[in-house]
Amino acid sequence: MTVLLSIIWFIIIISVIVVVHEFGHFIFAKAFKTKVEEFSIGFGPALFKISGKETTFRFNIIPLGGYVRLAGEEGIEEGYKNTDPSLFYNKKPYQKFLIAFAGPLFSFLLGYFIFVGIAGAYGFPEVIVERVGRDSVAEQAGLQPGDLIKKVNGDYVFNPAILEMEIISGKPLDLTVIRDNEELNVTLVPKLTNDRAIFILEDIENTQEYEIKYQQISTLNGEENIYQVMSRMTVGDPIEIEFKDGSILKGRLSQYTYYSPNYETGIVYSTFSNIVQKANGIFQNGDKIVEINGVTVNNGSDLQNVIYRIQLESDQIMFATSDKEVINEYKPFYGNSLNIVVERNVELVEINIREEEFLNFITQPGVLKSSYDNWHPRGIEALTAPIQWANNLISMTFRSFGQLFTGRLGADQIAGPVGAATIIGQAAMVGFDAILNLTALITISLGVFNLIPIPGLDGGRIVFSIYEMITRKRVSPKVEAVINTIGFLFLIFLMIFVTYNDIMRLF
Repeated sequence: MTVLLSIIWFIIIISVIVVVHEFGHFIFAKAFKTKVEEFSIGFGPALFKISGKETTFRFNIIPLGGYVRLAGEEGIEEGYKNTDPSLFYNKKPYQKFLIAFAGPLFSFLLGYFIFVGIAGAYGFPEVIVERVGRDSVAEQAGLQPGDLIKKVNGDYVFNPAILEMEIISGKPLDLTVIRDNEELNVTLVPKLTNDRAIFILEDIENTQEYEIKYQQISTLNGEENIYQVMSRMTVGDPIEIEFKDGSILKGRLSQYTYYSPNYETGIVYSTFSNIVQKANGIFQNGDKIVEINGVTVNNGSDLQNVIYRIQLESDQIMFATSDKEVINEYKPFYGNSLNIVVERNVELVEINIREEEFLNFITQPGVLKSSYDNWHPRGIEALTAPIQWANNLISMTFRSFGQLFTGRLGADQIAGPVGAATIIGQAAMVGFDAILNLTALITISLGVFNLIPIPGLDGGRIVFSIYEMITRKRVSPKVEAVINTIGFLFLIFLMIFVTYNDIMRLF
């Protein structure tokens, strides 16, 4: 049922986004009296067609995009005269530019429209501090758990990602914070972190005997530069870590993730709470998880830390480092069952459940109640706030694509059709507001992606039109066709690549 739901919502969302995007091309082409031969939703063989006065509307079997086919798009075609004014080839450069740009423009407009609707119907999530790091910039600036961050440098903060994008610039940040219904101004100066990493080691005897949090590492496999050593290692290699107190941790490498120095403030944001909002027969709606195997759970952050421990095998240890200090450690629980204490109707109730069953339940989207409320912009803010949110997303998406082409973002981090369907299915399990937010994000991403100056995309055609405006010369149809074919082949390769990555992530 979940897979079917994902497919249905995927088809609906992609169809809406494609129709709006292609309608932008269509309406501007019509405005400049350009003949539109086909308006197609999807690719491949047609499910059915509707013949209009001039345009054939196709609904194809593969719902992964669409296109508007203009007469004369690839030069002078058979059956048309060279001077036919309805051909795209014969349009003025600025008209070609606007027809090409209209698709991304309408994608952005759909994003704006959706966010205005979300602001009125659901509001925007609050950004709340759940905890601050020990000796961090946030702690020194006086931020406290429960603080609501309303604005950064005068702009609304709709999402922790908005604040993080400002933090990584390293520039001082002026925050507007709400605490106990009072507005405070807090200045943060992000600090460049040390080299950091997360380790998971296996084949460790008596994991419960180790207490390594806040300990300093002297050597790793006999060398002092631990990150240089780790850069040469692969999964399964033996590891021996000696700490300054003389203790030694031996095992094998199971997993390792390195994080290069970056600016941060030490804020941990509230995301999900420790309160269940979707019953499963064992847990009831409103159950508040307060303890797991003797470990106190006060919030979502505590619950996440316990989940890390549950996911570990009995011979594994997980820990995080900053420079050579261990800043967090996670050790597995004994046995395969959990003793969970929940607060239910003001009473404490004990629940015994298998680890696997608990993980399958607790990691489902929408199972836990959000740890924050939504705020509803009023008056003129009901329009300006969602527009600012959409602008921020457009800006972040441009930056993300820029990082992709500069190598700072891996191509394997892009979601293709399979990944998009999976994400949409998860959003459907959370609620309609999540579906709307995801739709807005996808349509904005589509608009930005199509502006990339790659032949075969709208951005490629925009480049050709700008060239014609500057040189006052038409691009040779044969040259343009060859370049577009190369671009189209690249896009097919990219689609195959991201689809492969999507499938691999499922296993």
